[in-house]
Amino acid sequence: MDIEECRKRLKELEIAREELLKLLRDMRIHSTKAVALIHAGEIEEAEKYLNNALKVLEEIREFREFPEIYHTLTHDAMQELVEAFAFHRAVRGEFSFSINLEVEPSAFITGLADLVGELRRYALSKLVKGRFEDAERLMKLMEDIYNELISFTSFPDKLLPGLRRKLDIARSGIERTKSDYIAARVARLNESLGGD
Repeated sequence: MDIEECRKRLKELEIAREELLKLLRDMRIHSTKAVALIHAGEIEEAEKYLNNALKVLEEIREFREFPEIYHTLTHDAMQELVEAFAFHRAVRGEFSFSINLEVEPSAFITGLADLVGELRRYALSKLVKGRFEDAERLMKLMEDIYNELISFTSFPDKLLPGLRRKLDIARSGIERTKSDYIAARVARLNESLGGD
């Protein structure tokens, strides 16, 4: 290694970084839109955005030849893709802890942790509509995800950035969803009994 080799590599990294950031931005946009469309009940349209995000992921993976920037830059966007993809599966009743996505393990685990929040929002929309069985199924899935991921807190934060905090938020969200569920059931019972 000499100074000119350093200069050459850093120039390559600078160019790669700019290209990678653009791709990551695109993947995040597709993932975010997919989640919003799922909440809106537009599943087929959401699938188009998920497919677009997966195509961008293929391009992103070509940047693995730049490990100096790849792992630090890709984590958040990959995490959002996992969340969107798993949310789509959950809404369709097809969720499992095995999802065919070529992402980094840390992004996979933290993306699943964030999924609990989306499931809470979706469960609340079911409660508003009086669809208690759907809300129960979603609450059970939230608990299953939390219980599966809690074992990963033994890994250091450097390997799974923010996981403990995400799981604290998830636990709180699960408890609030249970309270909301009970309140909605009591309100529905009062309604059926003609109460105010």
